[in-house]
Amino acid sequence: MSAPVLPAADEPEAGHRLRAVPAPSRLWWVYVLVTLALAATGAGAAEALFVTHDFGDYTAAQDCLARNGISISETTQPVSAGPVYATCTRDYDRRLAFTSLAGAAALPAAAGLLMVLGGLGTRRRLRASRLAGVPPADLEPLTARFRTLCDSQGLTGRRRPRLVVAPPATAVTDAFTAGLPGGRPWVVVPQACAYADQAAFDVVVLHELGHVRARDIWWASAVWWAGWLVFPVLVLALLPIMGVPEAMWDFYGGSLIVAAVTAVALIVVRAALLRHRELAADRYAVDATGDPDVMATVLRAGSSPVSWPGRVFRTHPAVSDRLAPAGRGAHWDGGFVFTTAAGVVAMLTYHGVQAVLRNLLGFVDEDPRLSADVALTVAALLWTTVVLPAWTRRAAREKPAWAGPRAGAVLGLVAGFCLPTPGASAAITDFFAPERPLLVVVLTLAAFAVGVLTSAIATRLAVPAGSVPRHRLSLAGAALAVAVTLAAAVGGAASSVATYLLFHDPAVARGHVAGLGSDRAWQYAPAVLLAGLAAVAARSRWRRPRPVAGAVIAVTALAGGTAAALSFFVRVHDVQDDSVRYVLAYQRWWICAFAGLVAAVAVVLANRRRGAALAGVAPALAGGLLVTTVAGAIQYTAVRIAGYARESTVFQQSVQLPGWLLVVALIVTLPLTSPLVSAWARRNPRWGAAAWAVGSGAATVLLAVALVGGGLSAVTVAESDYAAGRAVAALAVPAPAPPVAPPTAADHGRPLDEPAVTAALSRLPALLPPDARLEDNAPSAPETVTPPACDAAEKSLSATEKALPRTADVERTYAFAADGTVGGGFVSASITSYTGVDDLFSTMDDALSACARFRTPQKNFDGGYLDGVLTPGPAPALPQPARTRNRSLTGRFHGKPAAVISRDYTVHIGHNVVFVEVYFGYIRTPPPQDVLRKFDRLLTDVTAGLAGSL
Repeated sequence: MSAPVLPAADEPEAGHRLRAVPAPSRLWWVYVLVTLALAATGAGAAEALFVTHDFGDYTAAQDCLARNGISISETTQPVSAGPVYATCTRDYDRRLAFTSLAGAAALPAAAGLLMVLGGLGTRRRLRASRLAGVPPADLEPLTARFRTLCDSQGLTGRRRPRLVVAPPATAVTDAFTAGLPGGRPWVVVPQACAYADQAAFDVVVLHELGHVRARDIWWASAVWWAGWLVFPVLVLALLPIMGVPEAMWDFYGGSLIVAAVTAVALIVVRAALLRHRELAADRYAVDATGDPDVMATVLRAGSSPVSWPGRVFRTHPAVSDRLAPAGRGAHWDGGFVFTTAAGVVAMLTYHGVQAVLRNLLGFVDEDPRLSADVALTVAALLWTTVVLPAWTRRAAREKPAWAGPRAGAVLGLVAGFCLPTPGASAAITDFFAPERPLLVVVLTLAAFAVGVLTSAIATRLAVPAGSVPRHRLSLAGAALAVAVTLAAAVGGAASSVATYLLFHDPAVARGHVAGLGSDRAWQYAPAVLLAGLAAVAARSRWRRPRPVAGAVIAVTALAGGTAAALSFFVRVHDVQDDSVRYVLAYQRWWICAFAGLVAAVAVVLANRRRGAALAGVAPALAGGLLVTTVAGAIQYTAVRIAGYARESTVFQQSVQLPGWLLVVALIVTLPLTSPLVSAWARRNPRWGAAAWAVGSGAATVLLAVALVGGGLSAVTVAESDYAAGRAVAALAVPAPAPPVAPPTAADHGRPLDEPAVTAALSRLPALLPPDARLEDNAPSAPETVTPPACDAAEKSLSATEKALPRTADVERTYAFAADGTVGGGFVSASITSYTGVDDLFSTMDDALSACARFRTPQKNFDGGYLDGVLTPGPAPALPQPARTRNRSLTGRFHGKPAAVISRDYTVHIGHNVVFVEVYFGYIRTPPPQDVLRKFDRLLTDVTAGLAGSL
């Protein structure tokens, strides 16, 4: 915050009169954006630190998942595995969440500390001993004049900054403002000011007082440190893997690039902001003195040529720009760069909040969308709070331009959503990678619609309100309307692309888009949007609507409701397939939505004036929602009287579902309707209310006919949507267990001799992979495990089994190849036939409880031991009593994390006990999910086959 060098005093003092002027607008939104950007960066760096230092014991969560048949090689887990996944990762995710929160708090705090240290460094540079060289003859006149200037601007008492006159020894050549948070600012001027023209001194000091009153000092320092902290903080977090460049680049290469670009962007944005604030301070000084000639003289004295790269990073504008501050500075507030930065930070906030909530609540919760919905709501409120006021100020200008702000809204929101937070998990962006072009297109449509609505509402807010309560009500309604539209549009766009990415079926995606109207999160979005637009309309006193608008709304509502009802009655029958009824219902709602679309566009076109079409968008949209609601109520009343739709409500049929479809239609058709309105605004046709009403009604009927005739099925609803939706719903139901092999004629529970058991086990190779080979069953020596309770329980189980008299006991072990394992996979199966019928499960359950966690000797591993976890699993789907055990043994093999995973079934069939175990080992990461599914199928098939063969 500095002013140029003063010219020498070669003219008499100027006789300008000082005037008190309002303070320049304060950039409070910069504090919000910088703080949140630092918080998001801190959270991402903390996550990288958490991962590279393994603060969450990653291998424990990984081994737990592998023990339960889930591989980390796939980010999308089956629905049936959700609770197991959440249980295994709960501790890891919560530690990660708290670490991210700590990083989100630590980095803004570090920036604040650096701001304080920077202020202390300036004070040390200008300490009293270095200022002692200024003679009183120079200091006193400047101090007296400074007090006069402060008094003229109302800066008295504790609000008055301190004047510091710096001698040549301090190397201060330009005036600037500095300070510490919570303290009085310092206005520093060089000693040369004592020999300059007083009028020039006034301009320089008033320029600095403009910075003081606008509180530009703190945010400038905050943005400065934010730019320099983003990249180094991430690099520090990645120090443990710097020695492995390949791994670092594979996992964090994208984060490093984004961090570097973000750092440069923050510095460039800071420079642009400072240039803007310099122009604002210049205007403040000129307004306070009323003498622009002195400002021009001072500026020309310090001018020097600047190259183009210098302009990008320069914190002071060129002299040519400063000599015309009104023309150069007016485009910044709410412009392209401003809106882009707001969108990027809002979406970074979305990613950060969602990650923290997801980790706190568990990766798979009762409602896995809760974290995304809450995060999107927070981001939408942030964007609205920052952008809407700036765009309202922009709309108050004589000829506001909206191309730049809207482009900034699109670029900021889309780029912010698609780019990962540096250092944080890129799960969302990686998930959308196969369909990123489609995601960008859909998000662009949503962001463009949000930009148009926000600019239209801002145009309405720029008109003075009738009273203070109306002003406050309209502001609240405007914020509500913009925020809910942004959240619903971006959330719906992302979830629709995700649905298509998962199923690659247009019918599923189409049904998902339409079904969002019944979604828990967005079912009230149309009603909230209508309420917000009504509050915006209440800003001015109520005036009777123009005849054109009233006629269009009445006719289209009647035509839409009637056409929707008729489309149902002419095709409904008592015996119809569910898919047909599904189409008939959604086509009714689409017709109501089309009526609202036609009405909204017609009202804008009919009431357009040159350059004022934008002001009519908000009331036209409210009219469209009203038309859709009335049309929905008409068709619902007719259908309900006829005895249909008894399970639904009037709100669902008139507002919720048709209203959502109207929002979708408005967003999708905006690239067509927007140029249509722009082109129509240049024309001047003399059409009356009757012509507009008839034309709107006819357009509604034509769209209804096209819809019913199948011409719009590709973008609305088709019979295949119902079947596709049912198929998707069926995926959430766990697949039934494979049928047990048909029993033999003999009794399953009879005692068996060894030939009979051997014959039963002879069927085992047919159930195994073709490459399975028989292994020798070498006897294992007894080992002592810890804790002692586990050791005692295991030995008690072994002794109980050995003590029981038996007629046969045969075991077979087979090995086979398996990707991602060390040494392949193994299946061990045994059948033991006892002379009596004894319950072994009680002793087995005791051992299971005592050995939840244990340690067993293993000389081949580092340290000579393995740590084990033993947990019960769901019993196999068999008619006989059975138990399932999941076991993992983890340790280190030559310094690398290694694990042995096993799962076994024990089935008690009368005198016989069938035991089947599948186990494998791996180093670092478990095998792919397909391999784990193969192990599960083998365990189930072998157990069912042996049980059925007895």
